[in-house]
Amino acid sequence: MRKKYLIPLLFSLALSPVSHADESTLPELGDSSGAIITPAQEQALGQAWLRSLRSQLPTYADPLLTVYIRDLIYKLAPNSELQDHNLTTVVVDSNILNAFAVPGGVIGVNAGLFLYAQSEQEMAGVLAHEIAHLSQRHFARRLEESKMHTALNMAGILASVIIAATAGSDAGVAALASTQAYSIQEQLSYSRQNEQEADRLGLETLAASGMEPRAMSTMFEKMLRNSRYAQQFPEYLRTHPLTESRVSDTAARAANYPAGLYKEDPDYYIVQSRVLLHYAKNAEDAFNLFKAQSSGGTENSRLAALYGQVISASKVERPQDAKEAMEQLLKIDSNRISIVIAYADWLAASKRNDEAIQVLRKHLQRNPGNYPLSMDLARLLNQQGDHKEAERLLRGLTASYSAEPSLWYELAETHGLAGSIAELHQARAEYFYLTGNISKATQQLRQALSKSEGNYQRMAVIQKRMKDFAEAGKEFKF
Repeated sequence: MRKKYLIPLLFSLALSPVSHADESTLPELGDSSGAIITPAQEQALGQAWLRSLRSQLPTYADPLLTVYIRDLIYKLAPNSELQDHNLTTVVVDSNILNAFAVPGGVIGVNAGLFLYAQSEQEMAGVLAHEIAHLSQRHFARRLEESKMHTALNMAGILASVIIAATAGSDAGVAALASTQAYSIQEQLSYSRQNEQEADRLGLETLAASGMEPRAMSTMFEKMLRNSRYAQQFPEYLRTHPLTESRVSDTAARAANYPAGLYKEDPDYYIVQSRVLLHYAKNAEDAFNLFKAQSSGGTENSRLAALYGQVISASKVERPQDAKEAMEQLLKIDSNRISIVIAYADWLAASKRNDEAIQVLRKHLQRNPGNYPLSMDLARLLNQQGDHKEAERLLRGLTASYSAEPSLWYELAETHGLAGSIAELHQARAEYFYLTGNISKATQQLRQALSKSEGNYQRMAVIQKRMKDFAEAGKEFKF
């Protein structure tokens, strides 16, 4: 599922006053009364910001990437100074280098970061740095110290992220926006002291997680080196100012730690291959690149190249071109979920849907509730016409993955195919809510209510959600 870029009057909104439903219950950070926003209100602010982001930028909905980035963050967070581990992750569908942390526990990356970080620990270095900003409430503290409106500042962050995501594909929009948004953005950039603190704490988090602290300084060195030759200055370096002295300081600090003993997860390189295929001009060129890379390099790079051959050959519906690569992958690790999914998709591309479904069912029995396996199996079941089982699978995921818009989108489609009309409208409502269209979400709930007469339990659930949406609609707006 891909959404078109929707860039409405965001940048004028970023400069406009924002109203709240009840100013007495939603104190502003740094307002004239001296009230400080509570953690619960900060969480609500972050979620409102995230809904607005999703309404204006496409997100990368690959279940394997979703789970991978979440798992990596949760490897790091317990070893940081972050007290509240109630985090939300989002991956923006943009090949531009960027990462961001937003008050309220939102951590985001552009999918393009996978194209720049050449190792899992380099990626972890960026994430550890963002976690450190959250743990020290760097941006929230700046809001408290400033006299600017909280939501106005958050709208500035939104403008900044959108510029970062669209700069490579629509320079005209970015140039137009820059005159308005960058003036705000300069006030949003972390200070030199904040950056040094986040570097120091990020290094501690990497070391405590068993990872290589030097990976952070290596990543920073690459960013600084690449920025010298880039036509456009990377957005990440606008909000996270990077200097020669900061890079050298980070390298010196990292050298004081013992070498990390962390064994890198091969799934980083597998996900990297999926992202590379996603942004490739065509799958044929990607296949040839992966094939050329499969004969050398490290064990993980060869694995990624074999994997890339399989998924690109499946995409162009020439699975036999990657038969040998598929056999090698199964010999390497036939139980790794990412490889199982590649195998199932390869079988499906070979017109062997029954075998593909059988493979996914077997591994889902071993890994009940697994998000990528369930999503892939539901897709194939729908293709086979078994909509009721697909419906059951997707419905079971909503308890753990209720914040994923793509799950609700697929569930709504499946409810429609299964003839569950009231539930179709409920699932659509959740999708529209998470993607920032509360008006459409409420309309869907009204339709669900009209289709649920006599089912008092369902009616009560729908009415409760209508109330939730109404309250959310009165809170922070961007």
